[in-house]
Amino acid sequence: MKKYIYIIVFALLGLVSCKKDFLDRKPISDVTEGNFFKTAADAEAGIIAVYSAFISENYIFDYYINNDVVSDNCYSGGDNPNNFQLDEFTTTALNGNVSRDWGYFYEAIGRANAVLDNVGNIQSLDLTEQRKQEILGEAAFIRAFHYFQMVNIWGEVPLIVHKVNSTDPAVVYQPKSSIDAIYNSIIADLKFAMEKVPLAYPQNKQRVTIGACNALLAKVYAQKPNPDWALALQYAEAVTSNTSYKLLTNYDFLWDGKHENSTESIFEIQFINNSDQANWGPMLWLPPSMNNTSWRKFNTPSNDLIAAFKMANDTVRLHSSILFEGSLPWKDAHYPNDTVPFPFKQRSAQAGRADNNILIRLADIILLQAEAKNELGNTAGAQTDLNTVRNRSLLPNTLATSQASLKDSILLERRLELAFEGHRWFDLKRSGKVLSIMNNLGFTYNVTQNKLVLPIPQNELDRNPKLTQNLGY
Repeated sequence: MKKYIYIIVFALLGLVSCKKDFLDRKPISDVTEGNFFKTAADAEAGIIAVYSAFISENYIFDYYINNDVVSDNCYSGGDNPNNFQLDEFTTTALNGNVSRDWGYFYEAIGRANAVLDNVGNIQSLDLTEQRKQEILGEAAFIRAFHYFQMVNIWGEVPLIVHKVNSTDPAVVYQPKSSIDAIYNSIIADLKFAMEKVPLAYPQNKQRVTIGACNALLAKVYAQKPNPDWALALQYAEAVTSNTSYKLLTNYDFLWDGKHENSTESIFEIQFINNSDQANWGPMLWLPPSMNNTSWRKFNTPSNDLIAAFKMANDTVRLHSSILFEGSLPWKDAHYPNDTVPFPFKQRSAQAGRADNNILIRLADIILLQAEAKNELGNTAGAQTDLNTVRNRSLLPNTLATSQASLKDSILLERRLELAFEGHRWFDLKRSGKVLSIMNNLGFTYNVTQNKLVLPIPQNELDRNPKLTQNLGY
C-alpha cells in the first residue's frame, strides 16, 4: 500500500447544492495532508475526490466484465486477452484487468481513509458540524462499497482503514484479513454512515443517503458467507417502505436517457460532457451504426441469456436490454448467422457521453426483499414482491409456489431484470448454484470452488511479502 497523500483534489465547490456536474472540477496543485484539510473548502474538495473514484475505468468498464462476462450473461467479445481469460476461467495473476482493478479499489479506499482520518479534526468555523458529519458518512459508505466489491471478487484482502503515512515496510505492507473481518468493517462503515447522511436527495442520486446505506446493508447481509436473512429483510424493507422510491411505470424509461436520477434510482454515477469525466463505456458495447467504429465490441450477450428472455416470454426487457444488428465488419463464432446482440442499456455513444450508470435501484432491492422473505419461509410475501417486478414488464404473476421453485424464479427474475448492470456473478455465487449453472453451459472450462474468486495480482505479491496467493492460482 502506498502513502495516501496523493489524493486528487478538485477545485473548491461544495456538494451542498449538488448538481449533475459536481465532479466537473479542475485539479488544483499537489497537496499533502499536512497542509490540507484545514477549511470547509478542503473538506468538500476531499469528498469530491472520494466520489470521483466512481468515474474510474473500473466502474465504466471492468465492473461489467467482472459480473456479466464472468457469469453466464455475456461472452467477452472484443479482442482483449485479459477479458478472454476472465470469460474462460483461465485468469492468471498477471492479468492486466485484475491488477488495475486492485489498484483502483485501493486508490478509492485510500482517498476515503484520508477524509475519514482528517475531516473530523477540522476546526474551521466555515465547516458546520452537520456538514462535517455528512462528509464523514459519505466517505464511510464509499469505502464500504469498494470493500464489498473486493471481498466478492478476491475473498480475503488487506483491510486498510486508516491512511498510510509511513515508509516502514511493517506498516505499509499488510497481510490479508479474513472475510468475516472485512464484512464486519463494511457493516460498521454503513451503520456509521447511516447516522450521518441525509434521508434522500430526490434529484441527486449521486449523493450517499440513508436509502443507499439501507440498500447496501441489505445486499451485504444477504451476500455474506453466513447470510443473515432477517437483517437483509429489515434493511430491504427500510428501502421499499420509503415513499421517495418508486418503480418507473415503463421499464424502458430506465434506459432512454430522459429519466436519469429517477424515483427508482438509489445510487447513480454521474458523468459529464467532457473528456475527463465522460462515460466512454457505451463506445465499447454499442454496434458500429451507433458510434461509427468498426472494431469488435465487448460484453456480447450470450445465447443462454437470450434463450432465458425468450423462454420467459419477456419481450419488454429483451428489447430494452439487447439490440440485434447484422451486416457487421467482423464475424462472431457464437452467432454464425451474422446477426449479433449488443447490450443496449447504455445507449449514447456520441461525443461527450454523459449517460449515467445506476449502481443500485429499487427493483434490485424489491427482488432481494423477495429472496429474503422466501429464505425465511414467507413464500406468499416473496410472491407478492416478485410479481411487483414482473408485472411492470407486463408479465403475469409467478406460477412458483414452493420455497425451492420461488428461489429459482427469483434468481431468474434478477437475471432478466438486471442484465448488464453488474449483478449476475454475485447473484450466482449467493445462490449456491454457481458451479452447476456455469459448468452446464456447454463449454470446455471447468469452474471449481477456487475459481469463484480472482487471483491476487502478481505485482502486489511481488511488492508485499505478507500477501499470499488465493488457492488454485
